[in-house]
Amino acid sequence: MIDIAMLVCNRPRITEIAIRELKARTTTPHRLIVLDNGSESETLGVLCGLANERLIDALILSERNYGVHWGHNELLNFVSSGPYYVSTDNDLVPCAPTEEGDWLSRLVDLANLSPDYAAIACRPHVLIGEGANLFDDAPEIKERGHVGAHLRLMFTQATRYAGWDKSARRPSRNNEERWICKGLKAQGYKVGYARDIRCIHLFGETELGEDPWGYEQGSEHGHREVSPPVNVFAWDRQGVDWQTCQR
Repeated sequence: MIDIAMLVCNRPRITEIAIRELKARTTTPHRLIVLDNGSESETLGVLCGLANERLIDALILSERNYGVHWGHNELLNFVSSGPYYVSTDNDLVPCAPTEEGDWLSRLVDLANLSPDYAAIACRPHVLIGEGANLFDDAPEIKERGHVGAHLRLMFTQATRYAGWDKSARRPSRNNEERWICKGLKAQGYKVGYARDIRCIHLFGETELGEDPWGYEQGSEHGHREVSPPVNVFAWDRQGVDWQTCQR
């Protein structure tokens, strides 16, 4: 049994897609732990409905948003699996299971063969600010300075030891990812993306001439919810069709 810890704040439609598809595409025994970090009532209603459907195994509610770093630290208090657990955002859909297994079993197998890596994330269809050729001729794990919460498998003990920056209240974009990866690397570990285990990142659009990465101006805002949940500009870069998310 592996714990999957998901941090949520608003974006009810994308959150529902992410949770439904995660549960449908994960055959490895797991427990989905969701922490809502001060969402508005529409998102709370969606989460409670999913919990009633038993698509969420543990739902923790916070009356206020205390920040991303606090949320990840709080989630760790509810994680009981080892040696691994998964840290993820509420806008990721894993690839469908293959003959080799689902995304989670494949990540575990890869981690077991790579004990020098404390965090291995799925390869998203696009990385914000990165070129399309990032994974061209890459090894099985593409080592990086930090990796995002793209269904990121992590060493539980090393992550507890590193901890997120509890003093951060409104961190800049990717600050929590850099912080925790810095802590893991300080222990002598590497972090990276799995070249062949993929996921879809549900965010953004460009048809209205807005920011092509789906961000509002100002690091405090993060992703916006749009419909359809797709970055039209980047979606075809690696041959991923967002309709594969639909059932």
